[in-house]
Amino acid sequence: MNKKYLALLLAMTLGLAACGGSDSSDPAIETPDQSGEDSGEDSADNSGDETDDSAGDEGETSNEVATIYGPYSTGSISEPVAVYFDLDTQTQVTLTEEEAASDTTWDIGFKRTSVFLNTAQETPVSVYFTANNSDFYDDSGAAVADLFLNATADSELDDYLAVTTSDVPDADAFSTDAESAVIGDTFYNYDTTTHVVTAASDTYYVVSSDENYTKFHVTDIVTEGRGIGEITLGVMHQSVLDGQTTFAEEVSLSVNAVGCTSPIYVDFDVQQEVTETDAWDITIPCADGAGEFALSIADDATVLRTDADTYAGIDTEAAAFYGFSAETVSDYAFTANNWYYYDSTSHLLYSQFGVYLISAGDSVFKFQITSYYDEDGTSGAYSFRADPVTEE
Repeated sequence: MNKKYLALLLAMTLGLAACGGSDSSDPAIETPDQSGEDSGEDSADNSGDETDDSAGDEGETSNEVATIYGPYSTGSISEPVAVYFDLDTQTQVTLTEEEAASDTTWDIGFKRTSVFLNTAQETPVSVYFTANNSDFYDDSGAAVADLFLNATADSELDDYLAVTTSDVPDADAFSTDAESAVIGDTFYNYDTTTHVVTAASDTYYVVSSDENYTKFHVTDIVTEGRGIGEITLGVMHQSVLDGQTTFAEEVSLSVNAVGCTSPIYVDFDVQQEVTETDAWDITIPCADGAGEFALSIADDATVLRTDADTYAGIDTEAAAFYGFSAETVSDYAFTANNWYYYDSTSHLLYSQFGVYLISAGDSVFKFQITSYYDEDGTSGAYSFRADPVTEE
């Protein structure tokens, strides 16, 4: 794929994200950080001029409605860090990411452009978008740039204050974060009427492993009882180490899993079945004498799901922007109604000042992001309002 096409693809992706697209792979593409992080440029009108710098101290609670908390830094693109916030006490909770995975104190977290919820609580924290700023988009769903660029924390305060308990919907209207597998069950089709399994041959995957790239799809599946007896892959390998810039012609690779007693491993470099001790790229679990309906990549590999035509090859210089990810990815509920608008002229992110309702435990809070920058124009520094929803 040429670089001009890639640039167009990335621009389209950013545009979709700004308009509230909810593709599960969207978080994998980080908005280019050209916001003056190194130059100290001003961060435009919505820089959080009402920031309460002391509000982030642990244990301190502010009862003043519409207080702006932050800015809380989430690091840089090269060295991102997560920030966790407890809505009950209106304070930051200092945790490592490992600790946060099981901690139930925090409710909402931030890491660069991603906003995520605590799913470790007894009832996972969930979110509902009030659509208060629907006028920020035209009839076709496209962002009205001027409205985003001219909005400020002051001009959008009334929208925030107007949200009361009467705006809280039924519980089933809220959404929470989830995890999904990039490959998962997407490589096959199952007919619930005939109980026949067929290959989803139109779905392709690109695996980055051992410094090389391989595009593959499943072209045929022969079942054995409730498992896979034989699976055929169409494999197109790009050996970067050999100077290849495009995928080679497709090679058919069939793997027989009938009577298997242990997982099956495949090495894309040699395009054949190998042992666990070899440099394998993909594995098929085995159970009851047949392959399971699961494909897993190696721990040090990454993957993206695509179609037949999008990628003729991987440009190694731009590989970081393709959207490669680990096998399991997080689907953040916030991405269904993304909080920002990306301005391609200034290369800044502007809050859409959307008011979200967040259900945490027995309480519902309203939440509005007011800025992604600190006073020096450094990106990744969140400021926001957060209050319990009341009757007035």
